[in-house]
Amino acid sequence: MSFSFADGLFWLSVACCALAQFFIIRSVGAARRATPPAASLPKQRGAVEMLWAVLPAVGLAVLLVFTWRAVRSAGAEAPAASLERVGDTR
Repeated sequence: MSFSFADGLFWLSVACCALAQFFIIRSVGAARRATPPAASLPKQRGAVEMLWAVLPAVGLAVLLVFTWRAVRSAGAEAPAASLERVGDTR
């Protein structure tokens, strides 16, 4: 299995998205453990905030699976198509 530029770009994008999502979820979790705010501030909705942090991670994981399948299927078809010559009558 050869490692192409598209594969490298795909995995670099996956790593960046995973790192960003990790820090988003970490910040939501840290905000839940923080000291309680002053009485003048409204109460935080921890479950809703955690849902809005985890939901994009699930969406990105689904997108990762479909993108990976598309890259692999396009890569499997590309070598065969590139060997054909247009107008070759042999």
